[in-house]
Amino acid sequence: MEKYDIHIVGMGNLGTAFLSGLERLDLNIELFLYDDSSDVREIIKNNYLKDTYDSIPSIEDGVLILCMKPQNIISFFDNNKENIGNNVLVCSPVAGLEIGTIEQYLKNPILRIMPNLLIRNNSGFIPFSSNYEEDYISFIKNILNKLGTVKEFDESMFPIITAISGSGPAWFYELSKQIVNSGFELGLSEEESEMIIKNLVNALPSLLNDDETFNDLINKVKSPGGTTEAGLNSLDNNSFDKVIFEAMQKATQRSIEISKELSNE
Repeated sequence: MEKYDIHIVGMGNLGTAFLSGLERLDLNIELFLYDDSSDVREIIKNNYLKDTYDSIPSIEDGVLILCMKPQNIISFFDNNKENIGNNVLVCSPVAGLEIGTIEQYLKNPILRIMPNLLIRNNSGFIPFSSNYEEDYISFIKNILNKLGTVKEFDESMFPIITAISGSGPAWFYELSKQIVNSGFELGLSEEESEMIIKNLVNALPSLLNDDETFNDLINKVKSPGGTTEAGLNSLDNNSFDKVIFEAMQKATQRSIEISKELSNE
């Protein structure tokens, strides 16, 4: 397999998730890491034993993964566009950053992705869209496919995907936190309640399979007149479906707003 030089700019949660996932692969990869925070660079040095630099050099080939906050991306392009050769594959998981906006600054092959943090364990979901045909430098086949499930979408779907997948872990963490709080209020200690829910969350993947819907799984747990049904009825009576829909709608709308803000910079 060919050698890949992969440059990761921004070593926050997503950047370190890429680092963790890529380091688990038995592939010919050389990683180059960048972050403008000296504190972050020190953390990466201590936790991963890797040097991290404050700015990118001149890059002529390989892959550039932009794990940056949306508010910083335009200044990054302004300051670094001359350092990015046209053969570099620009891979952007930046929320709201459209391919067309990147093309205002770079004439490169561009791969827009929206992975979730599960890529750190090579079990993520990675939707993508691109401005080129086929699989440039076989990056999707040889690298992304090893970090999780990969699927192509029309770019117009990315605001929704960002809301339900990119932000997805936070929705489940929030639900878990509220269940922990309920257990505490009903009599468990906070430590006991959190231990129970963490064990539950860890066990849930073993119950999933491609042949069953979530509705099937719910029906497996509940029984007529039982405790689960009583709780589910309460959720239904309190419009749990509307609460969830409105949260997804707000997150989707914010992604659309960010795209407009970035395109008008």
